[in-house]
Amino acid sequence: MSRLFRISAVVLFAATLTGCGSFSLFEGYTGSFAPPAPPNSGQVYLFRGMGGQVMSRGMDMLGDKINRAGIKATVHNHLFWYEPATDAIERYKRDPQHSPIILVGHSAGADATLYFARRLKEENVPVALIVTFDPTRKAPDVPSNVERFVNLYQSLNFFGGGHISPASNFRGHFASVNLKKYWEVLHVNLVKMEALQSAVFAKIVQITTLPTSPQGPAVPIEYVVPRDVEIEVWDSGMPVIAESGDTLKSISRRFAAPLWAVAQVNRMSENAAVKPGQRIVVPRHIESIAPPAPPVTSYMPTTTAQ
Repeated sequence: MSRLFRISAVVLFAATLTGCGSFSLFEGYTGSFAPPAPPNSGQVYLFRGMGGQVMSRGMDMLGDKINRAGIKATVHNHLFWYEPATDAIERYKRDPQHSPIILVGHSAGADATLYFARRLKEENVPVALIVTFDPTRKAPDVPSNVERFVNLYQSLNFFGGGHISPASNFRGHFASVNLKKYWEVLHVNLVKMEALQSAVFAKIVQITTLPTSPQGPAVPIEYVVPRDVEIEVWDSGMPVIAESGDTLKSISRRFAAPLWAVAQVNRMSENAAVKPGQRIVVPRHIESIAPPAPPVTSYMPTTTAQ
């Protein structure tokens, strides 16, 4: 019995090392990487979490999908972000007009994207998009050189579960998407969810092929996705002015946004009264058409969604 216990302990210890990332330390030397992207093209840098390919297989899956679409993508271990950051800086300085930089990461790899962005900020290099899948609770704020940021996380996860905030001088598009209503979404399988991967893939394709310059200010939004609705990933909030006779329902219908999302982003009930001239934030995709109502020009971060 004692021998069986020792064997079980060894197996459990090995599994723990795999989950916590000890095995992934060797990945920077043994893993395979896509060839460097040619100059004058956008580049997507993806970062696995501490468990490497075992725990962050979704990063490799997404990287393959991006490469098959003709967009250059490389996948890296979370510890080895500095060299790709140097590559991104050099690529941007060669041709700043045709080199959108996109970062995607899972777990500690999500944290790495923010350290990557901080390094680029030192060289005044912008980041077109960062998407983080369930970062750790030690992840830093989003720096001001990031144009668009999306955090997809499950706040109840023991590993991951990190809520990320924009820096005080951040003025880009920001969305924090909490999946805590989905109890079956764990730290490992969140990054493999087809709905989330498809949404992220669509944003990457849009940025690298049809870049947009949306009008009006961007308001950070944070929301918890209800269980009984389709998961949708917006980019930020758009402030609008309520007109006479408006309700949250009429505003949500006018801007093609779900009523639950408009209510939650504004911290109001779905049946709450709306006054003419009241500022209402509507979740949006940055490729959306210009709003029919005049936007408000203020920038007001929201508080953490509960």
